[in-house]
Amino acid sequence: MTPDPSPLTRPLQRRTGVTVWRQIADALEREIRERRYQDAGSLPSETALAERFEVNRHTLRRALAALREDGLIRIEQGRGAFVQSEWIDYTLARRTRYSENVLRNRLQPARQMLAGREEAAAPAVAQALGLRRGARVLVAEMLQFAGEQPLGTATMYFPAARFAGLLDRLAAGETVSDALAALGVADYSRVSSRITTQLPDEALAHTLRQPRSRPVLQVESVDADAAGTPVKYGVATFSGDRVQLVVNMEDAGD
Repeated sequence: MTPDPSPLTRPLQRRTGVTVWRQIADALEREIRERRYQDAGSLPSETALAERFEVNRHTLRRALAALREDGLIRIEQGRGAFVQSEWIDYTLARRTRYSENVLRNRLQPARQMLAGREEAAAPAVAQALGLRRGARVLVAEMLQFAGEQPLGTATMYFPAARFAGLLDRLAAGETVSDALAALGVADYSRVSSRITTQLPDEALAHTLRQPRSRPVLQVESVDADAAGTPVKYGVATFSGDRVQLVVNMEDAGD
């Protein structure tokens, strides 16, 4: 059943300098991004929307055309306007930050720490961090959200000898940037990003609330401090139907 959006609608302002169709488009975009139509999968009919906003069909269609141009809906002749799956543009660049990426998409970032531990570095982890084989590393497993939707998971590895107390800071809710800054790394940048795709196993599909038949995007990355010393090796897995990875070619670090 399509939700009744009337309590969320601001009255249209006819003399503000903003066209009526633009106000309608903005109102519907806000509701789409708040996932008011997630269950129905489509907007109400043109007749219902025209009555709701008290406008003619021509004005309403201009608003719907703007939403289509922005990639928020697709219009099927004779069937209606269907809400597109909302993509998050996630930029991979020299300075890649999860929270900044989500905020740029006008969504609220949140993280849940699933596990934290110290262990001997596997060969691939030791190589990525420039450590001797078997050196101790701190491992943080995170579930990342954009708004209320799970965006992906991240497993991050840090040199244990350099970052004592890091896991406690992350468990307390600090961001990776803030935790590293408190431990002496004022800033860090991306050295490399390797992107692959795969099908999720049952546990990952359940965590991301998606079917196993939908691929996920996996980003293997290394971040280093100002001196070029690796401080973090990570493997992030994103829901393939929610994330669009954007590689910033102007940023020489990636």
